Amino acid sequence: MAQIDLSVDPQQTYARRRMSAAQAAGLVESGDLIWIPSSHVPPAIMSVLATREAELRGVRIRSIAIPDMGWFREDARTAWDLQVQYAVIPSNRQALADRIIDMHPFSLINQHKAWDERPDEHDPIDKLMIVVSPPDQAGYVCVGNACWDAVSSATRARMVIAEESPHVPLTCGDSRLHVSQLDAIVRGDRPQLSAPDPDPAEYPELEHRLSDHLRPLIRDGDTLQIGLGRHTTAVTMLGAFDHASDLGYFGELTVPGTVSLVRRGVLTGRHSEVHPGRFVACHIGNSPEDLAYIAGNPFFELRSYEHTNDPRVIAQHDQMTTVNGALMVDLSGQIGVYALGSRVYTGLGGQLAFQLGAFMSRRGRAITLTPATARGGVSTIVPQFDAGQIVSIPRELADTVVTDHGVARLLGKSVRERCRELIAVAHPDHRDWLRDEARRLYG
Repeated sequence: MAQIDLSVDPQQTYARRRMSAAQAAGLVESGDLIWIPSSHVPPAIMSVLATREAELRGVRIRSIAIPDMGWFREDARTAWDLQVQYAVIPSNRQALADRIIDMHPFSLINQHKAWDERPDEHDPIDKLMIVVSPPDQAGYVCVGNACWDAVSSATRARMVIAEESPHVPLTCGDSRLHVSQLDAIVRGDRPQLSAPDPDPAEYPELEHRLSDHLRPLIRDGDTLQIGLGRHTTAVTMLGAFDHASDLGYFGELTVPGTVSLVRRGVLTGRHSEVHPGRFVACHIGNSPEDLAYIAGNPFFELRSYEHTNDPRVIAQHDQMTTVNGALMVDLSGQIGVYALGSRVYTGLGGQLAFQLGAFMSRRGRAITLTPATARGGVSTIVPQFDAGQIVSIPRELADTVVTDHGVARLLGKSVRERCRELIAVAHPDHRDWLRDEARRLYG
């Protein structure tokens, strides 16, 4: 296990543990379980590892996103056991549909419980692979703006293999490891993971209506969490939060426009109960401007998702207000976030954790944001889910649903009352059909 040892000379330790990508990839053995935290795929090491296919058997690679290194093939499954964790990115969807890769459907709530508490039921992490900054004079490397469990899992893994890049931003919080905790260090040059913010002028009218309906629900002093998605990004960029004062942030990640709320003085963290005066997430920043702003800025604290996604911690915030997307909602309040039927389309991420945390928070509110219609004009408000539909948020935790046609307040309401609320925010073209189905299903 990678325990810190400050008695060693950091420069000498760094020099001893330096090796080539080929040498680091050579440390992987048949049957190993490799854990790669989100945003930490080491390109140089993985490229070499893929060339060892003929000599390896049953190497288990676990990550949120697995790059296609030529191993998305049926005949490669002898060497590679590939499994994505809690989400599916577009480049992985076909491989999942073809059963080349598997999926672990967890909710980022105490994800490592099996490894930590039931070692007789789950194999340990043999190799943790991460991307870090070059070490400073004291021997500390930084995992950048994507903390996730990169630091906390270093103490779980039998071996930590790091690929360094000068493009990793130096961030504050629990985002650093000492070279004594690294077993192998490879010099690399992975580019900065960033993208320019979208142009608000390009958003269609639908996104503006979503923003307009969301805005009145945001109160001064709210502690926010905003989930990943096209519509959550749009409402942030279109100013749904700009009117409020002294907002806080305690979340899993950020969407474009979130860090700008800090620059403009909207988000101060003044009333955040757990980390007052701080912006806390396990992944912060999207654009190059964001990353430059958060680098070395103590206002932004990177924390493991084992902290940020713990419903017990989330619920300690008064006025915890969460905003997350969904693919569909049925008239009883069940929410489908990441699958169409049984086919996985995206991922749940920490949405269940934040729905539960906001539900338990004093004066908290969990908001589900979805347009009333999806591609092809199909209603996202449906009478009931089809057989096989994966339910992400149970109806017992349903709270507030915002569409481009209004706000449905479900908390404290019966099924029939929820039907009325949700039909009122459905697209007008679908309301008669939904009323007929509501009468048939619920009288």
